[in-house]
Amino acid sequence: MQLSRQATGVALLEALVALLLLASGVLASLWLQQLGLQTQRQQVNRSVAMGLADDLAERMRLNAGEVQRYSRSWGAGAVGSAPDCTALACSRSDLAVWDMAQLQQALSSQLPEGDAAVFALKGPVGWWGVVVAWRDSNESYRTDSAWGSPGCPAAMSCWRLLFRPAW
Repeated sequence: MQLSRQATGVALLEALVALLLLASGVLASLWLQQLGLQTQRQQVNRSVAMGLADDLAERMRLNAGEVQRYSRSWGAGAVGSAPDCTALACSRSDLAVWDMAQLQQALSSQLPEGDAAVFALKGPVGWWGVVVAWRDSNESYRTDSAWGSPGCPAAMSCWRLLFRPAW
């Protein structure tokens, strides 16, 4: 009778240890899954930021005569009333306002707390930069303030593109 109780106690202990190992394995795999999703989300945000910066650079190249109208600082928000340049012909200055309204709409809809700064470089003449930022508490992608570009805001990740609108 005594031997039977010891065997039952050891089997119960083995079962508890096996259950503990299984639970820790499941928790580890869930943690790795969460880490993978977070990394994937950051890569998607970075890809969107690259696309928005490149799109604005192309718009500025096409409207190089009005490049000064594209200047924008962090937190500038909406640009007021912009004409719909897809429905009717616009002047070059109206096109710049419309382009910036399109940028603001894309930032608001495609990036978490998306923001952008557009600036003329202080060093080389004729060069411009676009820095696109999005909310990221880990600050996975940071940019420095080289060439007079604005630094990346706190708790944000940034993508910076430097280009020359007029050749």
